[in-house]
Amino acid sequence: MKAVWRLLPAGIAAYVLFLVLSAPAAKLLPYLQPHLSGVRLAGVSGTLWSGRAAQLTIGSVPLTGVNWGLRPLALLTGALEYRVKAQLNGQPLTAHVGRGLFAGAYVSDVSVRVAASDLLFWSGLHQVGVDGDLLVHLDEVENIDAGGLPAVAGTVTWTPAMVRAPLELNLGEAHLETRIEDGISRGQLTADGGALTLTGEVTANPDGHYQLVGEVHKKGQVPQAVGKFLETFAEFKNGSYHLEWSDQIKLP
Repeated sequence: MKAVWRLLPAGIAAYVLFLVLSAPAAKLLPYLQPHLSGVRLAGVSGTLWSGRAAQLTIGSVPLTGVNWGLRPLALLTGALEYRVKAQLNGQPLTAHVGRGLFAGAYVSDVSVRVAASDLLFWSGLHQVGVDGDLLVHLDEVENIDAGGLPAVAGTVTWTPAMVRAPLELNLGEAHLETRIEDGISRGQLTADGGALTLTGEVTANPDGHYQLVGEVHKKGQVPQAVGKFLETFAEFKNGSYHLEWSDQIKLP
């Protein structure tokens, strides 16, 4: 009998959780919205266990045709986690989204293809013009609810890596692989197959400031504007240009 009484609180908690997760999501949304900073939903149907939204906007990034389903096994690790499928400008997006008992909100296993120009627009970098697509695979996205730039671990491949403004330049294919260190994103950037080859270290801080430190090599003849850009912003040494570039991403 004592064993039964010890299990009773856990049973009650599980029952309450079941009731909440099986309730209509649209009716619960007004209570959840104050806790979803920077997230807006429209056209919600289904339940918290398995539901849909016609549109979900995260900051300035719009997702459509959103579907979610609870991943019950994650409860065993102390996390409430969902499998999410959506469309980002017509391209399929998949991800796992959750909140840990001690770790806070997180996103993992993100996979999506997005136009490079769209990403710069959402980031507020309107002075740069680009073409090509980004193939994104993110293992971890942390510090989501910290009010700054999230920390990211994963890979991004940009192909064809075309810059249109402030100067025109073909970089061939660019590849960025990042890791998370103390809440900061750090990574290796490489570009090859175009007019220039680039290898560098990238750092992105929670306040939006980022820095690129790398080495640039010319491959044959490059446009005069590119040469002037390198001479202005990079130091020529031992046959290559040493580049140090920093700026800030506009945060919402």
